Amino acid sequence: MGYLDQEKITRIKQILKWHPRGMTITDLSSQMKLNRNLVAKYLEILLISGQIEMQEIGPAKVYFLTQRVPISTILEFSSDLVIVVDADGKILQVNEHVPALLDMKREALTGLRVQEIANPFIHNLWDSVQKHNAHSKSGDTTAFSGTVQGELRHFRIKQVPTVFENGSDGCTYIIEDITTQKKYQEMLEISEAKYRGLVQSSGEAIIGMTTDGGLVSWNPAAEQLFGYTEEEILKKTVHILVPPDLQGILEVFLARLRQGQCIHRYDMNMVRKDGSTMNTLMTICPIRGENNHIVGASSIVRDITTETREQHLREYEDRYRTLVEDLNVGIYRSTAEPGGRFVWGNTALLDILGYKSMQDLGEVHVMDIFSNPDGRLELIDELQRSGFVKNRILHLKRRDNTPITVSVTALAEFDQHKNLIFINGIVQDITTFQETLPQLGGQQEIQK
Repeated sequence: MGYLDQEKITRIKQILKWHPRGMTITDLSSQMKLNRNLVAKYLEILLISGQIEMQEIGPAKVYFLTQRVPISTILEFSSDLVIVVDADGKILQVNEHVPALLDMKREALTGLRVQEIANPFIHNLWDSVQKHNAHSKSGDTTAFSGTVQGELRHFRIKQVPTVFENGSDGCTYIIEDITTQKKYQEMLEISEAKYRGLVQSSGEAIIGMTTDGGLVSWNPAAEQLFGYTEEEILKKTVHILVPPDLQGILEVFLARLRQGQCIHRYDMNMVRKDGSTMNTLMTICPIRGENNHIVGASSIVRDITTETREQHLREYEDRYRTLVEDLNVGIYRSTAEPGGRFVWGNTALLDILGYKSMQDLGEVHVMDIFSNPDGRLELIDELQRSGFVKNRILHLKRRDNTPITVSVTALAEFDQHKNLIFINGIVQDITTFQETLPQLGGQQEIQK
């Protein structure tokens, strides 16, 4: 149509307003006294621009005045920036968020072509759209960044093709300010990078899993501890790391995780790739995503096999020491060089030799408590030869130089080169008993 009569369009809209039940082309043509083809073309323009609606009732097409809200009203309800531009790049409408962001009046934006507006935001927006349209045939969304009032801002643009009341084409740009989301995403990426760095460098095994136990992350310490590489273990479940008899406990843990509970420092046996079992200390806590929804779990596993073994040894040693302290015979451990030093001795040994503490006795050379130094040398020589001495009678002296006679049973301890390094022995004071025996002189063994 070469010429568009705005008066006739207004007249059609007025007639349809008077007939809310709708009218056919024939009815409108009769009222306006125009031929049907001309009325049909005007109706097509109004239909395209969204000002009227059409409904087929039987064989007839019935037209109604649209009940839609005017676009100018819709624009103000949007929380995004909205700019309406015609085919020549002239800004026809903007909502209130645009002049507020740019600190400009609405009149300084509307009615002008984009190139005529001296504002970096408008120019950056238009350049981004033109570049996007030149390289994309299907996408209608693009993004750009720019400085607005001294602050770097980030935006996402949605392009919506638009037909105006006069039938001309244009475009509506819905611009979402994503600066906050962008900064948040950057912070998340930095935090994630730091977290991954900490996990990868951690000396403890850190394992990521789903709420059903599926393994999704595996740091180098976990690889070293369990023997599985990351490629081998991912997409398997944590059940592979737990002995069959503890699978029930593991299921209880997973159920508690799904309820948001955390399992702290649980002593649990786990299985390596080679099938060996180790004692571990395990902590498992849920990982929460958006809306506090539990999306997985993180587990820290530490091998405490050696610690447990050492603890058992300490407990055994404590029980041994308690037992030895209750004996009424002296128990000792000394080094095996000629002079010798006491490494350890029980209370009965201190009483026999007249010392108040092991610290005092440790400062004395073993040879110095022998009445005859040769007695120490002979004892070492025999232990070196046979490794064991039973009921050897030795003449010693107490701290106050009072002579005593003792019966010693000793066991040699050798290094890998068969050198005598320690002597472990039992000492019994037989001074009173020895006084009733004939004087045998020197060192003797009690015959049994």
